[in-house]
Amino acid sequence: MSPSWSAVSWTRGPPTPRSPASTPSRSPPRPPPWAVRADDGSLRRRLHTPPGCPGLLAVIARDALELLTDPVARASLRQCEGDNCPIVYLDTSRGRRRRWCSSEVCGNRERVARHRRRAALARA
Repeated sequence: MSPSWSAVSWTRGPPTPRSPASTPSRSPPRPPPWAVRADDGSLRRRLHTPPGCPGLLAVIARDALELLTDPVARASLRQCEGDNCPIVYLDTSRGRRRRWCSSEVCGNRERVARHRRRAALARA
């Protein structure tokens, strides 16, 4: 992972507390998602009700906070090794050896470039 990305994520520090007068009134928190088994046997999260835009942003923020505060999950964050690819992904592969955000896009570009280099050397 690039040092600049991690530096940005950790230099901000905890949010500054607001005074009660400046904090907008909030509705009661929604119940947390629960796990359901999908048709293929994998576990998926299901929300109690479809979220609106603020609710969807809250779910994304909660997941990001869980990811960045969990040392095990944070250790699985990787930056794609593709040329000029800025994507950071969560490596859940079996051996934790995934190199690209997408094998079909960035991985294929790398394999094509490697093939072209070998072919150029063979012709020379």
